Amino acid sequence: MRFVMNSAVIPAGGFGRYEYLPLSLDDMATWLRAGPFTSRVGYPETARFIERMTGVAVAISREATALAPGDEALVVRLRYRLGDAGLKGTTLDVADDDWEIGLLRCLKRN
Repeated sequence: MRFVMNSAVIPAGGFGRYEYLPLSLDDMATWLRAGPFTSRVGYPETARFIERMTGVAVAISREATALAPGDEALVVRLRYRLGDAGLKGTTLDVADDDWEIGLLRCLKRN
């Protein structure tokens, strides 16, 4: 399966081997247009950034996800933690280069 996420956090019990590789904005657009994906993006600000950069709309979902071997996730997240957790989910003044884009792949689960 293919997911879009706003975090590369591995859920409890998700032991295994993973790889996490950086992607460019062009890579992100190509990945999104390559086929169906399931959104696990929990924040509107992240979804707006993805759509503004690629033209691809991403649904908001806070559902938990555990990757299985062969699954991959496009991860789009801020490069830093917000000082005030109450700002999560609000409209932020964030520069385009404040975002990290990566591809997380589950290689093996224990």
